[in-house]
Amino acid sequence: MIKSIACMSAIFVLCLSTVTIAFGQNRQMYSWTDENGVVHFTDSKPEGKEVRVIDIPDTPEPVVNPSEQAPDQTTENSAAQQRRDDIARRRQENQEIAAENEAKCTAMRAEIDRLEPNRRVFFTNEQGETERMDDVERTDRVAELKALIQQYCD
Repeated sequence: MIKSIACMSAIFVLCLSTVTIAFGQNRQMYSWTDENGVVHFTDSKPEGKEVRVIDIPDTPEPVVNPSEQAPDQTTENSAAQQRRDDIARRRQENQEIAAENEAKCTAMRAEIDRLEPNRRVFFTNEQGETERMDDVERTDRVAELKALIQQYCD
């Protein structure tokens, strides 16, 4: 007897959920028990049967607010998204380094353009005094700058 009630309850729940899904547009269901004790469900009222009316409440589509999402979706990125973020970050860092290197290369080329054709090159020392660079210093500096350009810029 207890098994029969448990079985009928399980069948009732299964049937109710199946009918609810299949007939989601209807807002009323009817149930009745036949002479063998089997519970039946339908969306149309059967004639000649003693029925029980079951009202089905309207259930709108759930609205998911981004702030109400599961915590693992908002606080943690997937492994693929983390990888994409890392690649984008490295790309940005590489672009910044390349821009800095290009600026340094441009400055070295400008210094060579200033030093190479002139025999008289003046510069300001640490004390703020203007000094003349002799030819040996000038040619050494040009050679040093050309070596740096060849190593880092070309």
